[in-house]
Amino acid sequence: MSYGYPPAPSQPPTPVDTQATADASVISSTAGSQHPGWLARSLFWAALVVGGLPAIVLAPLLSAGQQNSLVLYSVGTIVGGCLRLILCAIAILLVKNTTWVRRIVGAAIFVLGCLALLVLSPLMAMVVSMSEAGPADSMLAMAIVQGAVSSVYLSALFCGWNIARNRRWWILVIAVAIAVVLNIFNTVVNQMLAAHLAGGVAVTVVFQAIWLVVVFGVLGLCHLLGRVRSGTVPVTSQPNSIPQQGYAPQSHPHTEQTAQTYQNQWQPGPELWSNTRH
Repeated sequence: MSYGYPPAPSQPPTPVDTQATADASVISSTAGSQHPGWLARSLFWAALVVGGLPAIVLAPLLSAGQQNSLVLYSVGTIVGGCLRLILCAIAILLVKNTTWVRRIVGAAIFVLGCLALLVLSPLMAMVVSMSEAGPADSMLAMAIVQGAVSSVYLSALFCGWNIARNRRWWILVIAVAIAVVLNIFNTVVNQMLAAHLAGGVAVTVVFQAIWLVVVFGVLGLCHLLGRVRSGTVPVTSQPNSIPQQGYAPQSHPHTEQTAQTYQNQWQPGPELWSNTRH
């Protein structure tokens, strides 16, 4: 007669570090939320280039001084501005990892800024030309109006893109301040060139190319500020399952019942073990 020992109860599963897994998922989602998608970004850059091409490519035609050249330059500027408005608005609406509210608000602000540049500039030019002011006063008034309208457009450009990119309010303030300073500088330089009759078409083309590069530089600065801590608004998302913060011990009814059964089972005494050997 022999007696066997009860089998060892099954071990509970090894606890998983859910906190580390949750932190890794949060880090990966945060890194992905800072990327707008290459389609939106490429379309936005291409729209800015298309909008600035008439001032660079068609400006040499103005040196001829013909009426057809002026009409072609005006039509090209309007067409380029309309294409920039449409493409940039679509690019803002295609930004990834953001909400539709931010997309719509950003696109609406940009469209209003473009409309101000396309409508108010020719309208104010007509008003100034119909006034009885002298040539010098008319040029100064036109430069001030053009600078103000360009400030509105550039501020709308920076704010519309940064709002869609989930940027904080202080980045918007910095972008608007840079837009105002840049347009003041642009107005002063244009006035100096016009007063001293310096440069001509070559200087105008170079200055417009530098202006386009500066706009891209400001967008790059806003991108760097957005990567600073607390520079980007976190995108709220509803996870499918909420991980537990720690391992909660779970009861195993089958194991407990087996252990209790073997615990209550009668065990042979030493005297019976000695009788069994004979």
